Amino acid sequence: TIDEICAQANLPEYSKVAKLCKELGSNGLNMGMDETVFLRDGAPDKLASQKGPSFNMREILEAEDIEAAYNNIEAGNMMQTERKLVVDYGWCSSNAGFLAGISDDSSNYCDPSQDCDSSVGCGTTLSSCCITHDQCLNSGEGSISGSAWNPLTRCSEVNCKGSTCDTNLSSCAWNVSCCSFSFVSGSSCDFGCITASTAISGAFGVGTSLSPQSDFNTGGDDLDSVCSQ
Repeated sequence: TIDEICAQANLPEYSKVAKLCKELGSNGLNMGMDETVFLRDGAPDKLASQKGPSFNMREILEAEDIEAAYNNIEAGNMMQTERKLVVDYGWCSSNAGFLAGISDDSSNYCDPSQDCDSSVGCGTTLSSCCITHDQCLNSGEGSISGSAWNPLTRCSEVNCKGSTCDTNLSSCAWNVSCCSFSFVSGSSCDFGCITASTAISGAFGVGTSLSPQSDFNTGGDDLDSVCSQ
């Protein structure tokens, strides 16, 4: 089964194939090793007009290089859709500086001057995870860049530790479902969602002392409800 082979493969935590194992195994769509899965670019209803490459888990899990096998399939889909993945996903920032904890958030929901202008991801469950992360970081300490506190109208002031917000975001992003089944289009996975989900989970799930916002509001009491979402 998918579960058995994935367990034997010793996959890196938060890798794309580990995500597929979670989504397509017994706790997800419960698919067989040889069942066909289509890659799509966005919501399931786009699949009919954007029939991307297909794969099954056997060809990935039995490959000599498991991660490379999936990446090759994904690369074919990106060429077909002319998509680039180094972009913000909804309210989730792809800003390398923010992911490293050294610069502002390029997609900050709490900043009333910003809109969800990403080409993909707005309105998705994964984007909602990032909105909650922005709300969680809206403390009286000021912005994450260290500037003086300036109340932001979209979010209430809270007192959450940055490390708590990061841990919650990692978990939320990992648990987002990027694959689905319909009787019209069959089983399919959104490759943009998989990429963003795994990247966010990995970047923010590195431990409370190393995560991007671990130095932010270290004295927070984590008592506000958003601190546990």
